[in-house]
Amino acid sequence: MDQGETIKGNGNVRVRLPESYTPGGSRRYPLLLVLGELQAEPWTTSLHEEGILPEMIVATAPHLPDGETTSTPATLLTKLIAGYRILEAPAGKWICGAGHGGIVAMRAVLDHPEFFGCGACLSGSFEGMEMAPPLHSAILKDLEERNSLPGRNRIYFDYGTLGLDECYEPYHRDLGAILRAKGWRDGNEFTIHRAQGGSHDRTSWQARLGDSLRWLAGR
Repeated sequence: MDQGETIKGNGNVRVRLPESYTPGGSRRYPLLLVLGELQAEPWTTSLHEEGILPEMIVATAPHLPDGETTSTPATLLTKLIAGYRILEAPAGKWICGAGHGGIVAMRAVLDHPEFFGCGACLSGSFEGMEMAPPLHSAILKDLEERNSLPGRNRIYFDYGTLGLDECYEPYHRDLGAILRAKGWRDGNEFTIHRAQGGSHDRTSWQARLGDSLRWLAGR
């Protein structure tokens, strides 16, 4: 991936294009939208070489705009679709993030299933900015109060076992119970991975990103 550019505004989204992407071509490509500073290109490149992922357009939004809302990823996606040849089917548009960005990624898939087919939520901060315990997590309460969940989408969740992430197991235990009660199945629409030795930091998330992409690819 030796092509790239930055879209000004909306958090200055960086876009990396596959080597086979040509300006005058007609081929469309799947998209991976990365929220935060994770470097997805090394993983998408190596997994493509292994035959696990197709060539993908990778768009990275290092900093979501002030006043970020759950509609922000959909707004970014609309701009990307206007500028690049991206697959139209939701299954070809993925989104990932870690910590609070992971929650935004999850909500993007749940709120806009017509846009995003797959998502990865690493070390999801379900306690929210208010640091609420699991039973009082506004994020989990919102999830529990939804009438239904999309039927053809997939989300990968994980949490580590060190530091702050060690406290996240109860949140993810409740998360799994809520998703199952609403008809989602382990290993199909979602999975929750306990990353032994994982922690709440960029280095750990970077190492774990590959596992999430493998799972979303069904491999």
